[in-house]
Amino acid sequence: MNILGVNLSNNASICIMKDGVVDFYLEAERINRKKYSNSIKCLLPYIDCNIDVIAVSHCYWDNPTEQLLSVMDLRRVTKMFPNAKVYDYRDRHHMTHAACAWYRSGFDDAVAIVVDANGSKTGEKIEIESMYDLPSWNVIHKRYFDQSNIGTGKDFEQCCIRHGWHYMDAGKVMGKASYGPSDCYNVQKRWEKKALELADLTDKNLILVGGCFLNCTVNYMLKKELGRQIYAEPISTDGGTSIGAAYLAKTEHT
Repeated sequence: MNILGVNLSNNASICIMKDGVVDFYLEAERINRKKYSNSIKCLLPYIDCNIDVIAVSHCYWDNPTEQLLSVMDLRRVTKMFPNAKVYDYRDRHHMTHAACAWYRSGFDDAVAIVVDANGSKTGEKIEIESMYDLPSWNVIHKRYFDQSNIGTGKDFEQCCIRHGWHYMDAGKVMGKASYGPSDCYNVQKRWEKKALELADLTDKNLILVGGCFLNCTVNYMLKKELGRQIYAEPISTDGGTSIGAAYLAKTEHT
């Protein structure tokens, strides 16, 4: 069985899973040279096999143009493989993040912490923090965006904007924080405090995933402070959600 995972949000990507094993993964920006690209159109020629299952991941867009491009890209894929069964995980963005990391972690029992700027939108609420007890997938923590608590991802984004950087250049905030007290330092310290608070909600092994856990300073701090087994997912951008969607579809389809 061949599964095609597609991520239609930032770091647009495809994943081809053959008989339960990830055989191919590619992000659009590697081909079209557009950083944070959100279109998989340029990736479609790299699909080299028939597809039995299509698994779709996404996150909330507040831009109508980006929403339309995503719909068009998905239509291109389903037209290529009209007989493929489609599993739609666009309303479970944080779950696709967690699945990408969980099935690659090697753990039999763990808690996945997902933190990013925005995930899926449920009603009027946009998820910014999630914790899943695995392998049961019970949700043990969920936080949504509101004006009184914009979340860690948005905190980093706003700091980038204040410094004149691209709003997704959070790595620059982490880097500048190391030089001592500053706006960047304060944002970084808030994230370290929040990460410890989340980790303290469980005593299990930890899986760290979502854009905010590309912060190696936080990951190392958690490892040192907690002394627990920790798996930090390397593909913690939205790109990795195509892998997560493929794993979820594999589990659901078999």
